Amino acid sequence: MRTALAAMGVTLGGLLSACLASAPVAPAVPSEGVTPAGPFVEDARALFEGCVPIPDSATSRTYRCGSLSVWLHEQPGRSEAQAVDAGRARVQARLGPGLTEARGELPLGGQPHPSLRFERCSGENACTVGGYVTAVTPSAGHVRQLGCVARDDVRAGLGRCLELFAYLATRGNPEGDTLSPSALVMPPRFPWRVLFVPEGCEVADSTTRAGRIRCDASTFSWSIFWPVAPGAGQVERWRDRSAEELRDALPGAGPVEVLDCYVEGQATRCVRFTAPAQEGGGDVQVWTGGVNYKGWGLFAACSLPAGALFPFPTTCNGVFAPR
Repeated sequence: MRTALAAMGVTLGGLLSACLASAPVAPAVPSEGVTPAGPFVEDARALFEGCVPIPDSATSRTYRCGSLSVWLHEQPGRSEAQAVDAGRARVQARLGPGLTEARGELPLGGQPHPSLRFERCSGENACTVGGYVTAVTPSAGHVRQLGCVARDDVRAGLGRCLELFAYLATRGNPEGDTLSPSALVMPPRFPWRVLFVPEGCEVADSTTRAGRIRCDASTFSWSIFWPVAPGAGQVERWRDRSAEELRDALPGAGPVEVLDCYVEGQATRCVRFTAPAQEGGGDVQVWTGGVNYKGWGLFAACSLPAGALFPFPTTCNGVFAPR
């Protein structure tokens, strides 16, 4: 079940609240490098405007940019060719069989690098999905896998993939945080409170702006940006794009439901869907939501067994509640 949930409360209410109330106050997440749409450093703002970061792991990050998804995964110790093969396996797990593939090279950072182009087409100029996987070596012994999946207008999406690759290949994470297990922020935190890690669970990702707590039967992930732009719809767009990315990463996911809920104590609307566990064990239920919390944009996702007795496990830190 751990592997199934990695792609991705009201807990025992008073008990968890008491634990959280006694936790030290977390220092504020640095606001330097944020835009009205996402937490990107200054030189990445224009290129990544409108993209939504999705917490992945301590060494990787995915960004949802409309119907396009792009990721980078730091993979020291592998060759570029091995990183491309690993990326190919990731694409196949996500998109299934029936892809047309072509190996070649992409010029990134002034050098050619091994690449794989893939697509699924029903006829001439009728492609429903396409993309690339490649790998670069920004420094000795440090290999960085890059991948991109484009839907809808695939031709235009492939061009955008290459634009994003050009940045990611040389500059890495556009949020500015180092993606490495040694750089995990501990304990994990929101700008306004420290988060609780249940016994037996692991902090799979934790930076100043995003994180993931993973347990055997549940997972909690979050992203934060500041400030929230004036006007309606920004947080909802963040929520919806994040939910789309999570569904695409879980083959066989069912339709979404939009339900009344509380996120961090604020009344809002959540997106819920179910998906089959990738290695058996029953279906997974995923809740996602977003709110403007005193000027901070918060996106959160909580995944748990579909038949769980209580709505939300302790893993999810009391962020979600039904209403």
